[in-house]
Amino acid sequence: TACSEGTYKLVNGSGACSDCAAGTYLNKTEGSGCLSCPSHTYSLMGSDDISDCICNVGFEGQDGLACTACVMGKYKGVNGSGSCSDCGAGTYLNVTGGSVCVGCPTNT
Repeated sequence: TACSEGTYKLVNGSGACSDCAAGTYLNKTEGSGCLSCPSHTYSLMGSDDISDCICNVGFEGQDGLACTACVMGKYKGVNGSGSCSDCGAGTYLNVTGGSVCVGCPTNT
């Protein structure tokens, strides 16, 4: 018996199908293993399409494609396809791939 999309089994026969693990997907009904999401993306368990792989916090790009880190001075605090945002006045970020800006030291 074929498994539904997002599930697989390692052997032929009537055995149970297993969900693809988080961070993987399978978009066909005949498969013996799930495919890894692109770089810096993540999917929920049982994902059945590469578009379920969304950008991690601190990374930007389109769902289903490899994502790139936010540059210094920009952040992204949520998963998904949104863009990185500039740090606000009085805050900064001196690392790439940041998820939150930090306040500037007092009197600077």
